[in-house]
Amino acid sequence: MQKVVGIPRIKQNKGSLKLHKIKGFTGCGRKWKKFYSFPRFWGGVGELYLWYMQKGMKRVLGLVLAMGLSTLGAQTLPSPAVDLKPKLWGLGVNVRHFGYDVGLFKVQSAGAFLNTSALWFGVMRDPREMKVINERLPGSSAFAIERVTHNLSLRYQKGKSIVLSERNSRGDVGLRLNASLQLPVDYAWPLYVWIYNPAPLTDGYTAVAYDPAVHDVGLIGGTAGYGLGFSDGQLIPGLGGLVAMQAEWGSYRNVSNTLTLGFGVDRFVKKLPLWHRPEMNRNFFPSVFVTFAVGFEYGQRQ
Repeated sequence: MQKVVGIPRIKQNKGSLKLHKIKGFTGCGRKWKKFYSFPRFWGGVGELYLWYMQKGMKRVLGLVLAMGLSTLGAQTLPSPAVDLKPKLWGLGVNVRHFGYDVGLFKVQSAGAFLNTSALWFGVMRDPREMKVINERLPGSSAFAIERVTHNLSLRYQKGKSIVLSERNSRGDVGLRLNASLQLPVDYAWPLYVWIYNPAPLTDGYTAVAYDPAVHDVGLIGGTAGYGLGFSDGQLIPGLGGLVAMQAEWGSYRNVSNTLTLGFGVDRFVKKLPLWHRPEMNRNFFPSVFVTFAVGFEYGQRQ
């Protein structure tokens, strides 16, 4: 069924949005202050502190001194080898030839290699996409000609990196070569547009699933709600891989900034229905990508 609604208005004033953010922050501040004024919390900490100052300090100092004297002879002996396997968790932003992603990644040392894994969530776009605006229609906005679906992608990556140049100090830049397999899943659902009805006295827009074979381009007033028709979508899995060069730097030893430049491919089990014309759709997506990521490294003795 088609629902006739009024002409959509373009909101240009962002003052209310900023005010809403400020209000939300203030509310969080009141909750934070309320937590720290909780009397039972501070009462327990105060009692523990007084006990430590009155009775516990001497016992703690004596225990530390005894442990230091007992291990004094062992200080000159070589320490046994400890397998220190640092892990790095972080967040990244990935821009590729067919869209962009945000994701979570992990890096862990494994002998001569580094094990890498990542989970990315983003938007699939075709570089051939062209957006236009019908300026003669009231309140019109941009829409893509002949594109008939929205597409979101979820991809899991698993791979290994070879360290070409280690980062040993703040001023160093480390280099790595990474190769990974990835499992992409695309979710595609119909794209809705505003169709203008020029009837006298009752003119307005109707949100309908875009069909270029039926709808006149001159009567399209823009893309309708992003979530319309979401339940009518379909999942399309695939398989892919990538090869990339990574540059790593950071102000601290356990904080890592990474810039990645690489080439990847994704192949889906069938063509993604991005376009109205079947000959424009494809299931093989080679792409060049750039990733910027920030991570925090910690050591775990195993």
